[in-house]
Amino acid sequence: MQIHSLRTFYWVHRLGSFRKAAEALNISQPTVSARIRGLEEELGVPLMLRAAGLSLTPQGAELLDYARQVLRLTDDLSFQNAPQSRATRLRMGANGPVAATWLMALVDHLEARHPTLRLEIEVNQSATLLKHLATGQLDLAFLSTDTAHPELKLAPIGQFPMIWVGAPSRYDGTLDDEALSRSPIIGYNWESPIHDSTRTPAFGPGRHHRFTHSDSLFMMIRLAVNGMGLALVPEHSVRQELESGQLVRITTERRPTPLEVCAAYRRETLSPPAQDALTFACRAMPPR
Repeated sequence: MQIHSLRTFYWVHRLGSFRKAAEALNISQPTVSARIRGLEEELGVPLMLRAAGLSLTPQGAELLDYARQVLRLTDDLSFQNAPQSRATRLRMGANGPVAATWLMALVDHLEARHPTLRLEIEVNQSATLLKHLATGQLDLAFLSTDTAHPELKLAPIGQFPMIWVGAPSRYDGTLDDEALSRSPIIGYNWESPIHDSTRTPAFGPGRHHRFTHSDSLFMMIRLAVNGMGLALVPEHSVRQELESGQLVRITTERRPTPLEVCAAYRRETLSPPAQDALTFACRAMPPR
């Protein structure tokens, strides 16, 4: 079974026409027909009902799912259509605090130093990035975790100072522990390393009846601006909101614990772009 036959089958189904598929693939209509017929002969089953507007048979529907997977994986090859196959790929992950601060500066740096680099970026919560690193879906990730992994190397690169913030229409600048515990909290889920810092006010005996959790730092900041509650976030991620007056810094009795950030990667030698990204990240983190 050849990839060009699967690609032809996919486009015939998508466009609903042998002629349109031929035009899209820049081949002749007889070639399209021959490829579809070849697939049917190889598999020994009909794939399309020609008399019913090219609808798929059950076997054709199953093949379509397979074809989509194969074509997606084929198109994902980093050297596909690259000049002299010189392009390289870096699959990089970043958690919310990194994405909200220096990720774009890192991207600019990598694209300037490695013009042929194919850069694939995933912004997600740290627990998900760890899973994707362990399964080989990422090469390098910048995240926060207190969990070791036997297949991964975790290298601390710095920490973000954390602050409580809220909408100025609902909060002034200071809250004692009792007032904090009575406030609605916006926080991460249980897998987050900062969950312990929000657990006491959110789930203590005098807790507010509302707790909002999100896997997205950007959404947490937006919810805080809208007055949904207090959020514990990296100070550097809300500078614009603080300067514009959308949020106010809340001073509490207990100083929040800083958020540690590390670089995580599999225990193999890093590629030059990945090593370059790691060096940049160490310089980009706020000083302790």
